[in-house]
Amino acid sequence: MGQANLHLLRGDDQYSVKLRIQQIQASLGADFDAAMNLSRLDGRSVSLEEMRTAVSTLPFFGTSRLVILEHPLGKGEKSRQEPFIAMLNSVPPSTHLVLIVEDHQKWRRDQGGWLQVWETLNESHWLVKWFAANPQAEVLDAGLPDARHMPAWIANEAKRLGGKFEPAAASELSEHTGNDTSIANQEIAKLLMFVDFKRSVTREDVLELVSAEGSTDVFDMLDKLMTGQTKEAQAMMRRLLDDSQPEIILGAVIHRFRQLLLVSETLEHGEEPADAARKLGILPKKVGDYANAARRYGPDKLERLYHRLLEIDLQAKTSQADLASNLELLVLETNI
Repeated sequence: MGQANLHLLRGDDQYSVKLRIQQIQASLGADFDAAMNLSRLDGRSVSLEEMRTAVSTLPFFGTSRLVILEHPLGKGEKSRQEPFIAMLNSVPPSTHLVLIVEDHQKWRRDQGGWLQVWETLNESHWLVKWFAANPQAEVLDAGLPDARHMPAWIANEAKRLGGKFEPAAASELSEHTGNDTSIANQEIAKLLMFVDFKRSVTREDVLELVSAEGSTDVFDMLDKLMTGQTKEAQAMMRRLLDDSQPEIILGAVIHRFRQLLLVSETLEHGEEPADAARKLGILPKKVGDYANAARRYGPDKLERLYHRLLEIDLQAKTSQADLASNLELLVLETNI
């Protein structure tokens, strides 16, 4: 991490974001007490004054303080640009401030070739410019990997966890998980425990353990939603909520509807969905289903549903509503 105490985390890979935060927290040393010196804020529901108070507070019984600010841009971004920069300039060295901005990469034609750029926090954004100009600040990318890179991601994640995957096993698992790294991580951990970390995970292990009985049920439920099979999706959602953490299910649902929204935009621009499948982490055999679902929902409804999911996420984090109940209601809301 170097000397940076201001960290801008941009991306759409929630698992990678979580790992980055863990790394930053670990870098604060053994005397860091999260119970005393960790604050989490949501920029959609707190004021700039509350942010200033959080970052300016001195550590209690320690040398460092960690403030995690999600959705820092909030509403009225332009009107509060100057006061927000003033707040960043006032952060003391004892405070590590992490700004988490959900962002997505897209492809842009550049001098005859194609270049991946961030939709919001690109090099021309004022916040990125400020971070680039300040030595105590760093930008950390946490974008979802392309589907074609998932076998390598799975192999590296297994190595990080202390195990090993055979190449065929990594390829097979990627066929089940797409580029959803959160679910892939769960399956990797399960498979490594199955082999007791004593041998490499094989393709046969993946075929035996990653079945409709496991977390791939999440994808089956989402497939039912996409094809309008509401009753079947509702029954599957109930079973999933009995066996899985609702936060994990919510993450998978948000990811799927984000993909559908991007497919819808592709269709609106007259592009072929198959061309975008690899970049969106959609399996080639599923492209037709995604395109049909995007047409069935339409861009307006997809936009409403996506914002509804973000609202459910906020309510869960602020304990305003029961997440499991909201997820069951969401299935009905998606009915076309």
